[in-house]
Amino acid sequence: MAKVQPARVSKRSPRVKLELDEALIALFVAAMNANLHVAPDEAARAHHLIWSTRHFRRKSGDTVGKLIQDMRALLQEGDTDAVMDGAARAIPARLRPATFAVLADLLLADGRMDAQERKFLRTIGAKLQIKPETVRRVVDVVLLKNAL
Repeated sequence: MAKVQPARVSKRSPRVKLELDEALIALFVAAMNANLHVAPDEAARAHHLIWSTRHFRRKSGDTVGKLIQDMRALLQEGDTDAVMDGAARAIPARLRPATFAVLADLLLADGRMDAQERKFLRTIGAKLQIKPETVRRVVDVVLLKNAL
């Protein structure tokens, strides 16, 4: 359980351009780091979610491992807000609700959500242009799903 230092956030974020694979992984990493603490349940869920999504199923372990490493470094060294903006722009509109649902599932892997994780979901929901009522419904469903 490593503590992750937050990336510097500037008032004027530079534009970050990411490919879809990079954007998805950056969002996974950012979600796990939302409260500066990666719980074992979150790490295990992230691994499972990455490999269970249709998008990453046929990618090699080395390819995905390098993406994770690169996106971790980008988030630690760069402007987190700019990376999240770039990630949101890289996700096609049709994949945004599913992306948000997977991120909520990741954050709720341990069955609870702290204030920083709630803030992350609200922020990324807005960046992905998901309506607040949809954000609430998704979170409610994922909480229900993870109650077992």
